This record gives sequence, C-alpha cells and structure tokens, in this order.
Amino acid sequence: MILILMTAIGLAVPSAKPSADAPESARVVAVYDGDTFTLSTGQKVRLRGVNTPELRPKEAFGLEARDAAAAVMLNKKARLYYGAVKMDGYGRLIGSLQVDNVDIAEHLLENGLGHVFLIPPDDIESNRLLKAQARAKQSRRGIWSHKRYQGNLHITSFHANSPGNDNKNINGEYLRVCNISLETVNLKGYSITDISGRRYPFPDIDIPAGHTVKLHSGKGRHQKDPKKQLAVYLGSSRPIWNNDHDRATIYSPDNKVEDFRKHAPKSRRKSRYR
Repeated sequence: MILILMTAIGLAVPSAKPSADAPESARVVAVYDGDTFTLSTGQKVRLRGVNTPELRPKEAFGLEARDAAAAVMLNKKARLYYGAVKMDGYGRLIGSLQVDNVDIAEHLLENGLGHVFLIPPDDIESNRLLKAQARAKQSRRGIWSHKRYQGNLHITSFHANSPGNDNKNINGEYLRVCNISLETVNLKGYSITDISGRRYPFPDIDIPAGHTVKLHSGKGRHQKDPKKQLAVYLGSSRPIWNNDHDRATIYSPDNKVEDFRKHAPKSRRKSRYR
C-alpha cells in the first residue's frame, strides 16, 4: 500500500512538454512534497504563501504534509492564481491552488503542516493564511508541536557554498529565515553562530509576520522595505560557512536557541522560490 502511494504521488510525472503560459486550470498529476507539484501540462508549481517541511533532507511532518496535499488534489483539476512574480529562478510556476473550492495553502496551514511564507512582491491575501496558522498554533497541531517551531524565527534554507569562488562571492552564502510568529519581529538582539561558535549580531530591522529575510555573509546595505525581499548583511570580510559541514544556530535576545539548521554536501538543495 505504501509503495503504491509513493508511486502515485512521487513518480507520476507526465511526458508532455511544459506549456509556455501559466495555465488558469490544469490537472495535478504528481505531488513531490506539501508545496511542490506537477501539472498535466508538464509544468512544476511552487505553492504561494506556505512553506511545508522538506522530504530531502527529511524533516518532521514532511511526509504528512505531502500526503495531505496529495489527498486533496492528486489527479484532480485545479484552479491556479498568480501574483506579481509567476515563475521562480528554477522555472517553476509560483501559484495559489484551489481544488473543489479548497484552498490548498490554507488547508495545509489549518492542519499544522506548514507555515506562512511570504516573499515580496506578492499581493496574496495574507490575513486569512495567518488566521489559519494561528488556529493550528493554538491547538499545537502538526509542526507546532515540534521544538523547531517554538520560537519566532525558522530557518527554511541554508546555502553555505556560494556559486564559484566563495572568497570572491561572500554574499553568495546565505540563509533564508522566516518569521513564523503572528506579529512583527524586530531582529535587534537576535544573533547567529556557526559551528565553531563565532557569533554575528542581527541589525535593527522589522520582519512582518510570515515574511522571510535573507541573511548574507558579506557586506552590503540592509534592505528594510517590506514591499521587497528583506535582506541582512552580516558584515564578514570572508566566508562564514564551511562548505563540507556546518551548523547555523539563531539565538533570541535572551540567548535561547530559536532554531538551527545543519549543512552537509549530501543535503544541498535548491533555494525556496529563488
């Protein structure tokens, strides 16, 4: 039974070539994980507004998120809605999805199988998504029962190895961090350490609920406008993260661990969205 389910949702990739246009409707033929799937047009879609736990590397509730998404939309016709940015840097459509009047992002959030995940520019209506997340958090459903989701900040991706020469592309090292709380969080007082314990303080910058911020290793001007992708520069004159293995740990102002994420070559993966 498990083998049949894995085949149905992980390997049912169509042979059709992707269409050049973003379709308004299509059948969902494969579900890779809770927020990534394939349409009958051959196009891959990254779900707007939500981030679900990963399958590679395997994270808590990753399988549950995938199976919950598949149960609602696999082999069904879906309506798709897009924001200002329709495609990410890897050729995936970025869209909201409805099947039988069920909004997939809201469904996953309601069941505690993901958190709100916003990357401007995007005009998605975030209030209803945050309300669904709030109900799941209050009931400690799914991810909200896990230790990695008890703080305000959550690391969603870790890019320790810059493209090309790390010393010439220090800002190519970055982490993406999401505010998984229900209120704006100011980063002043928070900090991040590497595996050796070197600590880098965060600047005074507001992160709205559900928004992400990119933490670059090198120098630059912080991007504080929430209408755009927020960005922080840790100010290092050399690469921070080891390419072979490392661990990033975020600490709260009272020096408690907010979240951590390990890096190893076998767990490298593409960035979320772009």
